[in-house]
Amino acid sequence: MTGAVRLEELGIPGVLAIARGFEDDANTAADVHGMPILRLVVIPGYFWGRQPREAKKPLAEAHCDELVVALLRPVSIEEEKPAQKREGLESVEIAAENYEAAFEQFNQSFLDNRWGDGLPLVPPTPERVKWMLSGTSRSPDEVIGKVAPGNGIATIEKIAINAVMAGARPEYLPVIIAAVEGLTDPDFDVLHPQASIGNFTLAIIVTGPIANEIKMNSGIGYLGHGWRANNTIGRAVRLCLLNFGYVWPGISDMANVGRPSSHTYYTFAENEEFSPWGPYHVDRGFKTEDSCVTVSTVGGYGGYAVSNLIGRTAPELLDGMVKSLSSYRRIFALFKRGTANPAAHWSKHIITLYPQVAADLHNLGFTREGLANHIYDRTSVPFEELGPDEVRGLHERIKGSIEGGMLFADMIPPELIASFEESLKPGRKIPVLISPKDIHIMVAGSGSGVPGNVVWFSYIKAVYRWTSHQTKLVHGATLTKAGH
Repeated sequence: MTGAVRLEELGIPGVLAIARGFEDDANTAADVHGMPILRLVVIPGYFWGRQPREAKKPLAEAHCDELVVALLRPVSIEEEKPAQKREGLESVEIAAENYEAAFEQFNQSFLDNRWGDGLPLVPPTPERVKWMLSGTSRSPDEVIGKVAPGNGIATIEKIAINAVMAGARPEYLPVIIAAVEGLTDPDFDVLHPQASIGNFTLAIIVTGPIANEIKMNSGIGYLGHGWRANNTIGRAVRLCLLNFGYVWPGISDMANVGRPSSHTYYTFAENEEFSPWGPYHVDRGFKTEDSCVTVSTVGGYGGYAVSNLIGRTAPELLDGMVKSLSSYRRIFALFKRGTANPAAHWSKHIITLYPQVAADLHNLGFTREGLANHIYDRTSVPFEELGPDEVRGLHERIKGSIEGGMLFADMIPPELIASFEESLKPGRKIPVLISPKDIHIMVAGSGSGVPGNVVWFSYIKAVYRWTSHQTKLVHGATLTKAGH
């Protein structure tokens, strides 16, 4: 859609061919990009994975007349001067015979307008929003950024409104703001998890002293229900992405079966009390005493795994992790330049260790960074073991990364191209990950010594930007000792 709009802006008329079922998605995207009357031709019958000769050419031939008619139709007044969208806050008044009726009418009205997530909302009255804003010293008018695909503007006040609706408390607001800052970072690919047909979701991980102050759960049940901070922080971020990104299932969010934990995402805190290492954010360049929020796109249904520790030693578990990550070697042979194949994209991983196994690995001499480097090295493939298709795929990827025009998820960053070229020589190794920094190691779960689980979130690297992982500093807090 964005490409079609750019061509129109350059004076090159066009018609966008779309698959049936994506009409609302295309019209919404056209409206967002300032060209709500962009011409479309709906082409039914395309199936993902068919070869171009088998599917695309016959479909195009069958609809050629429609495409020509759409191109030659005279320009209408609406196309010459499309209506402009308004951006800003407007008050909404709900009136009924009693409070209970007004509350029900409010919730139904917000759901009808696609401002809610399907669960009951807390009315964001001016008094309630003022109360929420008491949690930060930052100006209500401060602009945090834009949220794709709708490119709505996130401000402190708008974030506070959504935090109220989510049922959050004011002391949570600085954490919610930091999460939105991560998601609106220019390098973060928020478009893909917002709009794609894939079912991936988000992890929101809080580290540093503010997590304890606001009573976030980092122990038993840390991915579950029953924790107001975890659940409402995640829900507030969900509502922000919905209302600033203008997404709605089947309209602009095309996840085919929805997203797991879609109301709250995977929102939890790192268990620093029982971690043998320093806080995760220190490895990201922050100070120990800082409080930070990490946002990361993670796998959807089937996109994460849980490894049981019972009866397994730390070395055995480590061997299992290496074996699992080694399977990503498939990206070498599967890559074909010019073909969007998620199975051939680079990946990144969040490995959440139970305190017991983290302690055992620490006793073996591993630091957090050392453990990531160990896994990275053991999963790298010696040049001599590469097959012909793997070598071909790697050479194609390197060439495409130099020449450009590929998805970010397929590219090698410019500063690493030379090292990948050197790796394709006898005696060298080819890594299955871009960098050991794509292995993010957290500690969460009970510190009671009872055997727990390793939760492993895997996801392809960002498609439309360089990263799908960001850590931001919490600041501007007024109701907690941390995060000032």
